[in-house]
Amino acid sequence: MLWRKILNRLKGNNSSIGTYIVEVSLIILSILIAIQADRFNQYRKDRAKLEDYLQSMYRDLIQDQDQNKKNLADSQKDLYSIQECLRLCRYDQNDSLDLALQHLSTVFTRGVFRAFPPTTFDIMLSTGDISLIKDISFRNRLAATFSFRDTYVQHDLQEFDDQIKALSYSLGSYINWACLATSKTPYSCLTDRKGFVEDLHNDLFIFLRITQLRAFHLQVAIQNFERTIGEMEEHVKVVE
Repeated sequence: MLWRKILNRLKGNNSSIGTYIVEVSLIILSILIAIQADRFNQYRKDRAKLEDYLQSMYRDLIQDQDQNKKNLADSQKDLYSIQECLRLCRYDQNDSLDLALQHLSTVFTRGVFRAFPPTTFDIMLSTGDISLIKDISFRNRLAATFSFRDTYVQHDLQEFDDQIKALSYSLGSYINWACLATSKTPYSCLTDRKGFVEDLHNDLFIFLRITQLRAFHLQVAIQNFERTIGEMEEHVKVVE
């Protein structure tokens, strides 16, 4: 309304050139104001979206870190059980074989935390919203952390599962698994006692190495996640 009044006044004064200049200037000014307003609105939307993403990613990191720690604890228990099984079976005595088989059984029956759903970081990559994170160093930190999760932690668990299946089959030549699940005297479930005592080391060696690598990779993952969680907390504070 104000601009229209100004134009009408200029027209009344026969200022056609001045009117044209003012009219063009006002149009340009209107466009600039509209662009600036649109940019500001987009900035607010992007900032709100980034805040939601960071909060969700923070929850992903906390949940994965909790899972890493639980898996590491189980992996360390597996290492102990495998090493004890290898040590005890050398004696070829009923008591030592009982303990060796008990250790072996716990490795085969112990549950693991195996959830690897798509992360918020994966979603940001697929949608292109990863560009909302302007800090390149922080973005690289996130990429490295989640890449290690998928490349090593998840792969190790799959390899561990595959090795469990392979061992179940190969050790089935020496052990009656159904008997071992219910018997109070595990050594009595050996169908080939001599073969078990003499060949177990060969069967368990690869499995032992896989378990050692899994524990090592989980330790690295925990360190990576710890650093990333710390950086994430700082970025969440800034966005808020």
